[in-house]
Amino acid sequence: MPSPRRSFLRRSAVALLAGATAGCLSDGTTTTDGPGGAGTDTDAATDGATPTATGTPSPTPTDTPTPTETATATPVPDALGNADFAEWLPAPAAFDREGYRFTSFAPRDILDHESDLGDGATEGLRGDPAVPGIDSYADAAAFHQIPPGVLVFEAALDRQRTAGDLRGRGLTEAATREGFAVFTGDRGAAALGESALVLALGAGGTEAGRSAVQAVVDAKTGVGPRYVDAVADCERLTAALGSAHLLRGRTHAADEGLDGAVAGGLGFEVGESETRVRAPAVFPDGEVDEGALTDWAADADAFYGQSVETAVDGRVATAVATVPTGEIETFRTGSPAGSDRTGTRAPEAIFGFEYEATGDGVGALEITHEGGDSIPRAELSVRGTGFADVESVDQTAAGQWRGTASGDDHAIVAGDRVTVGVASDYEIGVVWEASDGDTSATLDRGSGPDA
Repeated sequence: MPSPRRSFLRRSAVALLAGATAGCLSDGTTTTDGPGGAGTDTDAATDGATPTATGTPSPTPTDTPTPTETATATPVPDALGNADFAEWLPAPAAFDREGYRFTSFAPRDILDHESDLGDGATEGLRGDPAVPGIDSYADAAAFHQIPPGVLVFEAALDRQRTAGDLRGRGLTEAATREGFAVFTGDRGAAALGESALVLALGAGGTEAGRSAVQAVVDAKTGVGPRYVDAVADCERLTAALGSAHLLRGRTHAADEGLDGAVAGGLGFEVGESETRVRAPAVFPDGEVDEGALTDWAADADAFYGQSVETAVDGRVATAVATVPTGEIETFRTGSPAGSDRTGTRAPEAIFGFEYEATGDGVGALEITHEGGDSIPRAELSVRGTGFADVESVDQTAAGQWRGTASGDDHAIVAGDRVTVGVASDYEIGVVWEASDGDTSATLDRGSGPDA
């Protein structure tokens, strides 16, 4: 069946993000609903009006002393495009969680080192990501991934064109919020600003999507709580990660990552000849275990076999290695927050649902893995009600995922998809079940137009 919409990650930065998002830092929660946040909503016309081009509020400039010209000033390097990533992260309570993982990278800045990095490291970044208003990841200064199913792109956007693209995806402008136009539809929501697009099209429906994008907008504009303000360990973690072309991290319970740690992350600071890899772990007061971090780092793939040094600063222990930039052909996984999903922890992944009617109240439902953890085929099923006999689909009944599985050992990864024969009133979920059969979770769900 021809796809009515390409996956956001299928023909884009899959090679780059495979190591950054799949199989690591899963917080094991699948809740998608959350409160709407504290920002101000204004009802907007929904008759196709172009959003008003109001920008994101900026802090009022303050005077700064002029430096004394006693010596030639050292040039200050330009900030990376994702330098403000922490401003986009809402407090976990916005998603009814105690903590969550986040990923951020700076596409344009990474591409500045395309000739320095190894073969394949930037594969896909110049392709079309199928994101409204964005022709290539190369056009984006920053990309952030925030659960539940929220993607943020910072780029120079043509607001009128982007708004038209959103409407073409079935979204309708519903309100304005802190200078962003909020669009909603059956699959989720989006928020369009002067130079940023927030997408929540895999967040569990209209209200959940709207709640998610509003929480992100409120955090960015300073009218809602941020992760770093609500959770002190997140502030410590982001400070330790510092400036990085690609980074990820999360806060978590003490038993979910490195022994005793309550937060962890990984960052790549790419240089012309050398790349600095940092892996900080935050511990409770008085319980820093540098030895545990040293032991973990000795076997961590993230350091590419290079010598690792560890240091302690207050409650944070950090492992650091310098890697020849030319040896990086993919940005590897691994973090003291937990590099591998355990058998009893549910994976976290975003799935898109696209229904195409084929007549007589039935149609083909395309389910696409749009990002997140890789999942073994044997552990993933499609279940629910409304299955129907439809020609040229992968499956017409509940059961194990019968679509593509292009990851290692036949794992389902970003870009993989399955087509399912369904009635127009279907209610279908993507269900993970641990190999031991003791744990299961519904990762995402969709419903038909007549459900």
